[in-house]
Amino acid sequence: MFLRRRPLGEEAQADAGPNPYRPTTRRQRLVILAITTAVVVALWMLLIERPGWKVQPIPGSPLAPCRAGQTTDCVGGQANVLLIPAAPAPSVSGASAAR
Repeated sequence: MFLRRRPLGEEAQADAGPNPYRPTTRRQRLVILAITTAVVVALWMLLIERPGWKVQPIPGSPLAPCRAGQTTDCVGGQANVLLIPAAPAPSVSGASAAR
């Protein structure tokens, strides 16, 4: 009850001056909605779409786009990576650890 705000009377409202709050107009809300939608679509396109539709070789380089079945010496080929487990850490004996 103590925190409840009492409405101002007409005479007190006149002394307070104009209301500083102006609600957004329908046009402003539509502009905000359009900009938000455009930004969301642009961000999704940047995340989903692959940059550059076709890989182009550097002019004057001997490399050309890959033919069917070719995986080396061409632009757009595969880079095979071998996953090899790390070597186990050398065990330390009790005698050498006491030094």
